[in-house]
Amino acid sequence: MPTFPTILRSLALSALLTLTAYSQDTTPAKAALDHVIGTITAVDKDAKTITVQEDKTATAHLIQLANTKTLLKVEPTAKDLKSAVRITAEDLEIGDRVDVRGTKLDGTPTTLTAKSVILMSGRDLAVTHQEQAAAWAKATSGRVTAVDPASGKITADVRIAGTMQPVTVQTAPTTEFTRYDPATGKPAPSQIAQIQPGDQLKVIGDKNADGTSITGQRVYTGAFRTIAVTVSSLNADGKTIPAKALSTKKEIVIALNTDVSIHKLTPMMAGFLARRLNPNAPVPAGTPGAPPAGAPNGGSMPSGGPPPGAPGMQPGPGGPGMPGPGGPGGPGMGGPGRGDISQMIDRTPKITLADLKPGDALVISGVATTGDNSQLLANTIIAGVEPILQSAPAQRSGGGRSMGSDWGLGEMTAPQ
Repeated sequence: MPTFPTILRSLALSALLTLTAYSQDTTPAKAALDHVIGTITAVDKDAKTITVQEDKTATAHLIQLANTKTLLKVEPTAKDLKSAVRITAEDLEIGDRVDVRGTKLDGTPTTLTAKSVILMSGRDLAVTHQEQAAAWAKATSGRVTAVDPASGKITADVRIAGTMQPVTVQTAPTTEFTRYDPATGKPAPSQIAQIQPGDQLKVIGDKNADGTSITGQRVYTGAFRTIAVTVSSLNADGKTIPAKALSTKKEIVIALNTDVSIHKLTPMMAGFLARRLNPNAPVPAGTPGAPPAGAPNGGSMPSGGPPPGAPGMQPGPGGPGMPGPGGPGGPGMGGPGRGDISQMIDRTPKITLADLKPGDALVISGVATTGDNSQLLANTIIAGVEPILQSAPAQRSGGGRSMGSDWGLGEMTAPQ
């Protein structure tokens, strides 16, 4: 499970604090102020200075605080300064994030005399990150089937107790919407009108007793697709993979996100997932987890969980990332839960593009960048999936349906 930092840490924090710094400073407009947003790496209380590593350039700036008039602290979830409190230079500590405006000293471009400093405590951020990571892990995932911006309702297909069921998400003016940009694959603030049927959905909010209705507090969406392909060739530039989609037999270009990760399932993991994702389908002979030669092939996944010694997995409830009773999939990993499968994949070995070869089967998770789905910006690439694809029912590997909604392979990662 990747760490889930608050969105304000980068985008919203930058925009908000830039505006507020301007409003708090009384310097005439003709005196342009220099601006640094970053993390405090050193504090000298005697000299009344801090060192700030700038986010964009990683440059270390020495910030002089002796004559700073405006020092404010905001909470990690704040959207304005209504709850901001005044602080002193003594309250600044290593690890805190700050927005600084000031003037550079002549001949020392990395030294600023600060006019205003707005603080987001590193300690508060750490607590908020932990809380949001827990909320993300418990969030509901699904595929959007209908959107009504006027009423604020979103309908999605969600896997509940092993079957896909419609779930209604009721949003409000206070609901936070985040959408993954198809051009970059990165999250950005959005609104309900941008959500489209077919989008992947992740909702943090309060559920009713049977989970079919959610009051949405935070809603994340994206034009994510998860498809199976075979590699056609490997480009020397290392930025794209020409491939053929197995469902449509059409050529598709897989563009690689700068943060893309390529995982390769071990044969034991692939055999386990093949049986788990489709318990009644035969598993190719020789695959770990398949019955011995001559024995009936098919039937339910053993209730005891994954094969003993499967990499990255610990049998039974209570292991890291493995739900216990009542969690997704139920006890012993016997059910078709979603989040734990993506967590298993996160623990599999990573490989490089050079480890792939033409003809390899891949499952690609990413963002569609063209209306005809001829290009996909990949966030995750999974190799070693041949046993899973061979065991999949025809309607799951064909017909143009999203493998993500049926298989539970996680596409949407927590915002960074």
